[in-house]
Amino acid sequence: MDELKIKKARIYYYKIYNIADSADLEKVISLSSNFKGIKKMRFERVGSDVIEIQNPPIHLYIDEYPLKIDGNDVKVTVKLEINELGTMTVIVQIDVEGDISTSFFTKIQKEYLSNPSESFKVEEYFKNGINILSPVFKGKYENFSPTLEHIIYYVENFDRPVKARELLSEYKDLPELLHKSDKKLSIQVKNRTFRHAFSYYADDLVVITNDSSFVYDPEGSDDIIDILDFLNTQLVTIRYYDELLDRRMREINKSLIDKPNNSLMEIFKIRKHNNASKRLIALNVEVKSAVEHAKNAIHVTEDVYYARVYMNARQIFGLNLWEESVERKLEVVNDTYNMIQYNLSHAFDNFLEIVVIVLIFIELLAFFK
Repeated sequence: MDELKIKKARIYYYKIYNIADSADLEKVISLSSNFKGIKKMRFERVGSDVIEIQNPPIHLYIDEYPLKIDGNDVKVTVKLEINELGTMTVIVQIDVEGDISTSFFTKIQKEYLSNPSESFKVEEYFKNGINILSPVFKGKYENFSPTLEHIIYYVENFDRPVKARELLSEYKDLPELLHKSDKKLSIQVKNRTFRHAFSYYADDLVVITNDSSFVYDPEGSDDIIDILDFLNTQLVTIRYYDELLDRRMREINKSLIDKPNNSLMEIFKIRKHNNASKRLIALNVEVKSAVEHAKNAIHVTEDVYYARVYMNARQIFGLNLWEESVERKLEVVNDTYNMIQYNLSHAFDNFLEIVVIVLIFIELLAFFK
């Protein structure tokens, strides 16, 4: 059988920056006029029939240009996605048409997407975007961390009709593409990769890995793309609050490390411990409310197939593990708060005992005078 050729495809490169606690999307459109040198600006509210989004993110189409790669003409579109969770994503979309070998994806991955900041000026687009849209973000962080990258290879049509099962056997380098591997992978790794393959019809396919995904859909639906996009946004948000808990707990523990050696000295630490308790309460409320908001920002509808893709993608991305990590650290926060409250109570009791002893001593002195 002849080699499988791509007729029409898209490649999406995402780089998600965690910027702030939240974003006011209503301000985005008014500020977008400040982008200079852009011939055409287009806005798009991201939505989907299979995902319910309380406040859909906004796409700003900020650049578009032709590019020749390996003798093939492609169109590059650059978008900024602003999400109410306080993230900004630079999306580079590469549209491909023609009789193109599947190895073309590998060439783009190695020569362009391995260093997108140089190939597509991703960092420049981000810096320009944050300079213009900075007022949109509330509770802005000092460091835009963590960041996250994901690539989606999307094929609408091959040069002939192909079933999902046939595609898995004919596209022999697909696991290497998704794992960004220069060497041939083992049968075990390939089988493990294809365990995360999903199909709705006989002629569509979704394969998801940690940082790359492959979609084949002759209908051209964006539903899977939206699910993967929103899940990665959730992931970078949850990861930020996991790191925030680590950082804040280190600061609080450092302030408590000089524990007094006796009850008398402990009395003078009551105010410090009380301040630490207030910080722990604030931290607990901040993280719990933010994480719950992130988890509830999107809901998959009752479609069983998309719900299955969504739940499996959560597991593949490690989102469940990160949420569990945050929950465990919140338990540590609560345990630390309870410990400090116990110490405060103990210190106050000791203080009252000392006061009573001093008063008795004064009364005895007055009595024997």
